[in-house]
Amino acid sequence: MNIIEALHGYVSRYGPLQDGRINVDFLPGDAGSYSLDVAPCREWVKRYVDGSGVKQFLFNLCSREAMDETIRQQLDNLGFYEGFSRWLDRQTAADDLPALGQSRTARAVEAVRSGYAFLQGGNTAKYQIQCRLTYFQDKER
Repeated sequence: MNIIEALHGYVSRYGPLQDGRINVDFLPGDAGSYSLDVAPCREWVKRYVDGSGVKQFLFNLCSREAMDETIRQQLDNLGFYEGFSRWLDRQTAADDLPALGQSRTARAVEAVRSGYAFLQGGNTAKYQIQCRLTYFQDKER
C-alpha cells in the first residue's frame, strides 16, 4: 500500500467525512466535494547511517464549500477544519495512526497550517488545511 492510499483510508474515518466520497488530487466544482491532495516537501527529516530514518509526507485536505454573505456559513466551513485538526491531535495522542506497510511506522499525523478559504468563485470557495504525516522508514533491503 502506498502512503496516499493509507492516508485516504485514515482520513475517511473522520466523522463528518464518513458518508462522503474523498477524491485524490481532484476537487469537483460542487459544494460538499472533498479531495486529498499531495503537497511537495523534503521527504527525509533525519537519516541514519544504516539507511533508516524519519520521513515526512505533506498533504492537503481540500473541500469545495458553499459561500454567501452570512457569517454562519463561513464559521461552519472553518469549524469543520478546526474539528479535523483536533481529531488528528486526538488520533496521534491515542497512537491511532495509519498503517503504512512493513517498512514504515507512522509516528504522528498533524495539521501544520489551519484551514482557510483558498480560492473563491461564484457561490463556492475552496478551503484547505495542510497536514503532515511523520513516520519511521526502515533501512532498504
